[in-house]
Amino acid sequence: MWSKSINPATGEIIFEVPYIDEAELQAKIETAARAYKVWRNTPLVEKQRLFTSLMEVLEAKKWELAKLDTLEMGMPISDAPGDVSKSIGTIKYFRDNAETLLAPKAFDEGGAKGRIVYEPLGVLYCITPWNFPFNQVIRSTIPNIIAGNTVLVKHASNVPQAAMALEAAFLEAGFPEGIYTNLLIPSSFSESIIAHRAIVGVTLTGGDKAGRVIGSLAGKYLKPSVLELGGSDPFLVLDNNRMDEIVKAAISGRMSNCGQKCNSSKRFIVLEKYYEEFCQKFAKGMSELVIGDPMDPATKVGPVAKEEMLEEMAEQVADSIKAGARLLTGGVRLDRPGFFYAPTVLADTKPGVRVFDEEVFGPVAPVAMARDIEELIELANASRYGLGCSIFGDDRAQIEQVMSRIEAGNIAVNKIVTSYAFLPYGGIKDAGYGKELGERGIKTFMNEKVIVEG
Repeated sequence: MWSKSINPATGEIIFEVPYIDEAELQAKIETAARAYKVWRNTPLVEKQRLFTSLMEVLEAKKWELAKLDTLEMGMPISDAPGDVSKSIGTIKYFRDNAETLLAPKAFDEGGAKGRIVYEPLGVLYCITPWNFPFNQVIRSTIPNIIAGNTVLVKHASNVPQAAMALEAAFLEAGFPEGIYTNLLIPSSFSESIIAHRAIVGVTLTGGDKAGRVIGSLAGKYLKPSVLELGGSDPFLVLDNNRMDEIVKAAISGRMSNCGQKCNSSKRFIVLEKYYEEFCQKFAKGMSELVIGDPMDPATKVGPVAKEEMLEEMAEQVADSIKAGARLLTGGVRLDRPGFFYAPTVLADTKPGVRVFDEEVFGPVAPVAMARDIEELIELANASRYGLGCSIFGDDRAQIEQVMSRIEAGNIAVNKIVTSYAFLPYGGIKDAGYGKELGERGIKTFMNEKVIVEG
């Protein structure tokens, strides 16, 4: 079996590498387990030195790595360096703050005096996605590595070059073998990995279908897990006097990385008095985006990453139009090589319409009208996901009213939802459970050991 890299701008296979076999897998797990025994006791100052070295390696290779983003999953080359830059920022944050985040906490209350200390657990199995081939991996691994754990990473099978390059960066930075290990394996190997005695926890960033499988396996083998799954984030338009600015934000929130982000704005819900103006300006702006070769710096919209995703998206759009959605722009696969789909806006969507009910991972934007604030909140929460929500408006009291009732793990006011290294990140409902990043993220796979002294 092979991991294949297909350039989504051309549809051509550009790289192939064979999967490792079971014997090689077992050897890598054992190496990671041995490395953990040393790494957990490695002084923090040495870990910080290696983190600094890793930052330097990634910075030096930024454009080389960015090109892999573009070639393997179609991210426009104008945006791809940001994937690496954000990775470097995450590494820096945990390098600089690990000592404070993991400091023992003293207590003296209720007749008990002592301290709480935080200790690593062992080897983690991390399953990561293709849409940000570097930052998504760094986000789920770096906090755990500086905490003293080691990681085995199953990257997405369609970005093998990025996966191999990241492991090479760790080794070039001087990390001992086994601290960060890339696994070129099929998904069918996951159960044997999770079941292994050395594995102490599991993370997955991906779709909720995969999340149900991995979450059930983690439960079966009593391994703690963090699942960062899909999203269908609402973008809410409240009372305002700046529609042009809001439409610009809406286009950015939907079309960043060609709409292939878990926390993209995916459902646009607009108060009735602004609805037609928003639809008209939104559709016009989407139709004017520059589509083309993602290696061209002028390109704003590249291809979607996989042909099967494009085909599913086309079905979602067609079924939604049949259900009453109004096509304002796009709605077609572009007549050119590769996996290109026209930026699409569908008005008059609502619950029961596929593009409203399902996550759409690509350049398709469903718009729904809300008669008042109550209906807007109801529509925003009418999703099985609860990852993020972007709220735009000028009336602070109105914003507070909406914000307090939205079912989501992350809310952004007058800006687009994003993640920050210092803040916990994750969703609710079918968007998963647990948190990455921040203090919560670094402590997820640590033993919170309580010491009471007499």
